[in-house]
Amino acid sequence: MKYQKKPVTIEAFQYDGNLRGTDGRYCVPKWAAEAYEKGTMHYGASKPGEPLRELFIDTLEGTHHVSVGDYVIQGVHGELYPCKPDIFEETYEPADGLDQYEHGTKLSAGLQEIVSAYTRIQDTNSLRDEDICLFEVVLREGKKFSNKALRDFLEQEGMTIVSVRDSRHAIVSSSKAEFGSLQRRVGNYRDSKKSNKKFQYIDDFKFPNPLDKLAPSIRDMLGK
Repeated sequence: MKYQKKPVTIEAFQYDGNLRGTDGRYCVPKWAAEAYEKGTMHYGASKPGEPLRELFIDTLEGTHHVSVGDYVIQGVHGELYPCKPDIFEETYEPADGLDQYEHGTKLSAGLQEIVSAYTRIQDTNSLRDEDICLFEVVLREGKKFSNKALRDFLEQEGMTIVSVRDSRHAIVSSSKAEFGSLQRRVGNYRDSKKSNKKFQYIDDFKFPNPLDKLAPSIRDMLGK
């Protein structure tokens, strides 16, 4: 007989090196905070004599180390265990009904609006490389720019963080060539072709606020 795995909904968060925010409050799900309070999750030393900076989880199979970027999963029976990000992203997808085509279309539209906005400002049919470099990235709810794995993903996709406004909003830079390549990759994501699934963590791409005077052509326009 053949069998297939039953659909299972789990809860998880990606460990970014901290369980608490700068305000001292927990920045992880309630169940994770409770597990830390109970000692199921705890900090320890990777080697004798080293500071207690590494996160560990006590599981039925023993104590497991949690690296920055790993996901911490709560199973169907409340059990906790770590999972490497590449395995997690191959195995799980958001259970909030995210439609990849609809989401990818939104991201593509945001990128195109950035191009259109810069073109309107310049009153030309072309974009200067230094203008297309700057735009805003908005993350989906629950995602944070403090997450190293997410920042690495942005870098791999040609987006360098210039300034972080808050946990979900940041200005990034990208060369004109990288921007065009980004548009193609987002299009592949939308059409379910070979692409990086981490685009699901981005809520939108936006043209930067002109008042920030971040882009050269915006500075030129406001200086007239």
